[in-house]
Amino acid sequence: MKKDPKQTILTFFKRNDVVLYPYVVLHYESVARTGRRKTSKELFVHLASSVVSQQLSTKAAQSIWSRLEHVCKGSVTPSSLLGKRTATLRNVGLSEAKCKTLKELSRGVLAETVDFKKLRTLPPKEAITSLSTVWGIGTWTAEMFLMFALEREDVFSSGDLGLIRSMESLYGIPKDSSRNLYEEKALVWSPHRTLASKVLWKVRDTSSETK
Repeated sequence: MKKDPKQTILTFFKRNDVVLYPYVVLHYESVARTGRRKTSKELFVHLASSVVSQQLSTKAAQSIWSRLEHVCKGSVTPSSLLGKRTATLRNVGLSEAKCKTLKELSRGVLAETVDFKKLRTLPPKEAITSLSTVWGIGTWTAEMFLMFALEREDVFSSGDLGLIRSMESLYGIPKDSSRNLYEEKALVWSPHRTLASKVLWKVRDTSSETK
């Protein structure tokens, strides 16, 4: 008889982390994997839009992305981006650095040095390191891509402020402790660190909404 994935995960957290367990029960449905693999085109768009949205409000990022889609004739692809002059991309609201990152990413995808299929199967740390070799894509962006676009199951981001603040609140960890402390704590959740992280973000969001 095939095991129920939800029940398997709930049992795991009940055994390994009684503090987080009730929140996993509460938020499981909203954070569980969709089970649908994104196409390479969708993955590129996800990563490109992540670059565009760095250090911007959601509204500003959406506005720039809409203008970028317009100049790319409705489809943001590696070829369409490389076919545009930097001045054209700057005119939609992109910084010089983001223009360079998008073009480097596009070149990498076309040259297959950025291989989304390979990123699905590499060990998470290797996949993050590989993606971070693209100019302008840092560790955090790579971690978020693995978590939300590729839906890799065992990723943790000790550099995400919202995530560590949630951990500090829930576990009584002193503020701004060593990254090693958060990473060691997260090992308890392996091989489900992505789901645990998403639950912790939910806990923080819910807490903020009730204040």
